[in-house]
Amino acid sequence: MTIRNRLALRFTGLVSSILLLAFVSIYAFCWYFISSDFYRRLNRKAHTTGEMLIHHRLDAQLIKQLIRIRKDQLPNQKIVVFDSRDSVIFSTDEQGSLPIAKSVLAAIRKNQRKDFPQGEYYVSGSQFRASSGQFIVVASAENVYGDEFLKRLIWAFTALFCLIVGITAFSGWFFASDALRPMQQIDQTVSDIFPNNRDERLVVKKDDDEISRLSATINRLLDRVADSFRSQRLFVANVSHELKNPLTQISSQLEVSLLNQREPEAYRQTIRSVLEDVRELATLTHELLQLSQVNQEDAGALLKEVVRMDEILWDIRDEVTAMNPRYQVTISFGELPEDPEQLTVQGNKTLLMTALKNLTENACKFSDNGHALVNVSFEEEVLAIQVQNTGPAIPENELPFIFEPFFRGRQTADLRGYGVGLSLVERIIRLHAGQITASSLDGKPTIFTLILPLLSLTSK
Repeated sequence: MTIRNRLALRFTGLVSSILLLAFVSIYAFCWYFISSDFYRRLNRKAHTTGEMLIHHRLDAQLIKQLIRIRKDQLPNQKIVVFDSRDSVIFSTDEQGSLPIAKSVLAAIRKNQRKDFPQGEYYVSGSQFRASSGQFIVVASAENVYGDEFLKRLIWAFTALFCLIVGITAFSGWFFASDALRPMQQIDQTVSDIFPNNRDERLVVKKDDDEISRLSATINRLLDRVADSFRSQRLFVANVSHELKNPLTQISSQLEVSLLNQREPEAYRQTIRSVLEDVRELATLTHELLQLSQVNQEDAGALLKEVVRMDEILWDIRDEVTAMNPRYQVTISFGELPEDPEQLTVQGNKTLLMTALKNLTENACKFSDNGHALVNVSFEEEVLAIQVQNTGPAIPENELPFIFEPFFRGRQTADLRGYGVGLSLVERIIRLHAGQITASSLDGKPTIFTLILPLLSLTSK
């Protein structure tokens, strides 16, 4: 069942329930008022007859004549008087009075009065006490006008109920359709976006309602999907290009070696060259795997360790200086905090070491003297790490793209590498809810600044 039909049914059911309750209440009130009024009139006639017959002891024929000539007689009115032995001593109906059971007469004696329906008649019985004994006067009549009114009221309520329910059902269906029309438009637009119209977006109205917020959320989702597609295409294109070069070199060298018979030394030289290309290919594959595994969706599973950043920096210094005798790393700490937690972050030690090692190694590689300076400062909520070198400045037009995968500037064109390192660093820092920025001006050091939230902040 569609949401439109479900809403229409629920709305119709709610209105029908309220309407039915109101109609039943009105009918019950009318029935109670009409029957109570009719029983009151019957009791007044029974009381008048009892007064004349029992207390004033008027002649029975005279009483009948007085009753007949009165203009307020009720339809099929009958009055019967019973003595203490339940025998009829007076009746206005010569053809036969309404039969009254002895149990009913006993109930009237017990309760002094009793009103009850019997067939189409309304009956009211009252007890009278006199010196000659106890008597019961029973008055009965048909409430023709009251019953007819109640029947017409039932028919009117039934017809009105059906009419209102029909109007409500149609209105509910119409208004539900009108309310859900934006949802249908969203569904149609989103269906049309893929696969050919990925740049199209939903219209977000100025009204701050649920539909507008949903449209804005879907637009943000579509933006992320489009970015993912663009990144995927770029990633695949760059990977294809980077893998093509070493594979082509390997294939060419092997084909040349097979053209003619060569000396063993020539084969060994070819094997060494191919082996070097295979190692480069393995390095590139490893870097690509690292880059692909660092995703924001895996943050919860990866960032579970408590990492001391000072210990990581000392380890990185030892590793980088061991890679090349020319490399030197100087670590400078600001004023050390009294709280050891201001030295720790929550994250993944291996990933943080990879990021800082790449930055430090790059700083040594591009520095004039192979020297990298690492400055660490502590604030109340974050830890800041600056990695700087005194090498040539990064061109201003290239600076915005240095964190893009496979981007290589003019300075790195002659150096071994694949343009993956800084992209990997940026992803790792972003995964740890941090930020990384770069500044580079002629005549000034090139500085990469990392901002990481402290453990005391991320654990709140």
